[in-house]
Amino acid sequence: MTERLQEVTARIGNVKELGGIVDSMRSLAAVRVQQAHRAALAVETYAGTIQDALVRIAPLLPVDRNGQSSQEPGKTGVIAFCAEQGFAGLFSEHVLDALQEDEKEHLFLIGTRGNAIARSRGIKAEWTAPAVQNPGAVPALADSITKEIGRQVVAGALTHVSVIVCHSSEQEKASVIRQSLFPLDPALLRKTVTSGPVPLLNVAPQKLMTDLVADYIFSQLCLAALKSFGAENQARSERMTAAHHEITRQLKSLEQLQRTVRQEEITSEIIELVSGPTLAKLKRFNRHSRI
Repeated sequence: MTERLQEVTARIGNVKELGGIVDSMRSLAAVRVQQAHRAALAVETYAGTIQDALVRIAPLLPVDRNGQSSQEPGKTGVIAFCAEQGFAGLFSEHVLDALQEDEKEHLFLIGTRGNAIARSRGIKAEWTAPAVQNPGAVPALADSITKEIGRQVVAGALTHVSVIVCHSSEQEKASVIRQSLFPLDPALLRKTVTSGPVPLLNVAPQKLMTDLVADYIFSQLCLAALKSFGAENQARSERMTAAHHEITRQLKSLEQLQRTVRQEEITSEIIELVSGPTLAKLKRFNRHSRI
C-alpha cells in the first residue's frame, strides 16, 4: 500500500512540473502574440507611406512602363510562412495545403518546423530560412527574401511571386491568406491619394519607382513575417491552454486518488493495530470457555 501511495505522489509531482512548463510556454506565446500585433501596426504605417509614394510617382512614368508585364505568363514562385517550432497544432499543414502544384517548383519556405513537414510530404523547397523568434529579427529576414526574389526576377527565373501566410487576430480565428507580391497589382497604382503638390524628384522616375517597388515588397514581407509570427504563437498558446486544462483535470484525479489511497492505508493500519489485541482476547476467551 505504501508503494502505491509513493507512486501516486511521484506522478503528482511529475504532472505539476509538466504543468509549470506548459504554463511558461503559454505565457511566452501570449507575450509574443502581443509583440507581433504592436510591431505590425508600425509596419502597416510604413507600408502605407510607401504605397502613397508609389501612387504619386506612377503618373510620372511612361504608360508602357506602368506594370503591363503583370499579365504575361511565366514562372510562378510562392513564399510560404510556416512554423519555426513545434506545439503549434496544424499551423504549417494548413499553409502547405494552400500550395498549388505549379508553385511547388519554386517554393521559398520560411520556418524550420514547416520545412520538416514539407519534406515529409515530398515537397522540397528551393530556398529556406528560419522563421523569426522575435519582432526585432523581421527586417533581416524580409531583406534576405527580398534580395533572393529580386535576384531570381532579374535572372528571369520568376515572373510572378505570391505569399501564403496564416493570419490571426483576437476577434477572428486564424485563416490562411494569399497575397500577390510581384508584379504589383495595377489597381494599387490607380488608388486616389490626397491632393498635394507634384513631387520634386532628384532621380529619374523609373529608378525611383524601382526602388519604391523594392521597398514596398520589403514592407509586405515584414508584415507577412509578423502575421506568421503572431499566428504561430497564437496557435501555440491555444494548444498550451488545452494542455493546461488537461493537466488540471489529471491533477485533480490524481489528488483524489492520493487521498483515497492514503485513507485506505490509514484504515489498514488501524485494523492491523486493533486486530492484534482483539485476537489475543479471543484466544483467552476460547481457552477459558474450554475450562
